[in-house]
Amino acid sequence: MNSFRSPRSHFRTTRLTAHIALLAGLTLGASGADWPQWRGPQRTGISSEKGFTTTFPVDGPKVLWTANVGKGFSAVSVAGGKAYTLGNDGKEDTIYGLDAVTGRELWKHSYPHPLDAKYYQGGSSGTPTVDGNRVYVLSRRGHLHCLDAATGAVVWQKNVATELGAKIPEWGFASSVLIDGSRAVVNVGTYGAALDKATGQVIWKTGTGEPGYATPVP
Repeated sequence: MNSFRSPRSHFRTTRLTAHIALLAGLTLGASGADWPQWRGPQRTGISSEKGFTTTFPVDGPKVLWTANVGKGFSAVSVAGGKAYTLGNDGKEDTIYGLDAVTGRELWKHSYPHPLDAKYYQGGSSGTPTVDGNRVYVLSRRGHLHCLDAATGAVVWQKNVATELGAKIPEWGFASSVLIDGSRAVVNVGTYGAALDKATGQVIWKTGTGEPGYATPVP
């Protein structure tokens, strides 16, 4: 779990996620398989979809919709016809639930969180993880949310870094939540920690040292 992403790669990603654009032929989840977490259903970055075009018109693929979600590096997770992402407006993080076909905002949940600019623009890092009717999101400073996927209502929330006494790494927590059976595994603490995904209760932890930035894999 101790991989590193440079500030330069962070900056490049910012340009991609400041405005989400779902393009014709690339609407994951809108008309094909879900992409419910970082790197897809199998966490491999590989789609099982067929029939992708390998050539685009000279002026590029048709833009179906755009949505301004603030600054950050969160990718987009898609499940059940909804798209989920995270952004920051300079004072707050906001988790968004959007209609994957139209881009219409279905719900959002905001909480105080600084931009934390450092050699780059700052903003969110982790990508939402969708598990059934729940969405799990970890912020750069350790805010961990479990939300209702349909409404955005808070099921449970906590600052897992504060609760574990874990050191925040130099660039903040950058990983996404891994759902493994009944556990929500996060890269917080020396080698990570696991919580009950239904209640947020800590199941195990591995010390308070500074972690890396990678998303856990089972």
